[in-house]
Amino acid sequence: MKVRYTNINCPQCNGLLGQQEDKFYCTSCGSAFNIAYDKEDVEYARLVTQPERTRLLLEKDRILLEKNEELRKKFLTSEMKAVFVDSVKRQGTTYIGGIIMYAVIGGMVALLSFGLVFVIFVNSWKSAKEERNEREALAQRKTARLENLSAEDIENDLNFLENAIAGGVRYEVSRRDEPVTNRSGDEGDAYTVGSPEAVDCYLVKTGTKNDLYIVYKNTYEYSVSGTTRDVYDCVRYENIEPDGTGHILFGPYACNQISGDGINWHWIGYESSEDVYDDVLPKSSAVYPVDF
Repeated sequence: MKVRYTNINCPQCNGLLGQQEDKFYCTSCGSAFNIAYDKEDVEYARLVTQPERTRLLLEKDRILLEKNEELRKKFLTSEMKAVFVDSVKRQGTTYIGGIIMYAVIGGMVALLSFGLVFVIFVNSWKSAKEERNEREALAQRKTARLENLSAEDIENDLNFLENAIAGGVRYEVSRRDEPVTNRSGDEGDAYTVGSPEAVDCYLVKTGTKNDLYIVYKNTYEYSVSGTTRDVYDCVRYENIEPDGTGHILFGPYACNQISGDGINWHWIGYESSEDVYDDVLPKSSAVYPVDF
């Protein structure tokens, strides 16, 4: 289409023309004019109207945007493929390296764990063996101490001996806190006089078992006649043993009564300490007198 430039001033007053739809009018004198278009001009005029121009521009912009979007997608697709391929290559190397590294670390950890478990097992076995040996050695030492306990050991441990005698005295007093009734009534009831007196002491050994026997004399006085009578009784301490420091300990069953009725049924005891020795001390055991 040919472009021609024409004068669009008012032919009447040469004023400026304005356009309203397909007519022109003079802004000075108000004259109105029609324009004769040829076929090409009519087509052009139709195209250059503002709505159509806007539509054409929007359409052009849309086409450009679509082409740009298509190009962008193609670019992104190719770029992503390249990045993916490169990533796969790099990750493949990384994975292989990681697998090798983890395999090495896992092997080292397993080796260290095995070594640690082995060391713990060996140490536990050694500790158990040492503990077992220590227990056996302790038992042997204890057995040797029990077997070698002598009357001299008891005599030298004055604290043990004094406590043993005092404990027996308390035991005898608790058993004789009531008077003995005289059924005939001639001399009256009998009451204890003073404290029980330790008169003999013996160490009795049976294998590795050690017992201590203490003989006490208990004096009774009749309330009417005033006469006295001595009754002998024995108290036993079972399973006495040395504690490893030179001292002697009582066993769990201390201060047991050994009684007889050598005088009559209501007198608990014997007429003499020899009777206690003959009747109470076991004949199958070794008996050693203890001085106190």
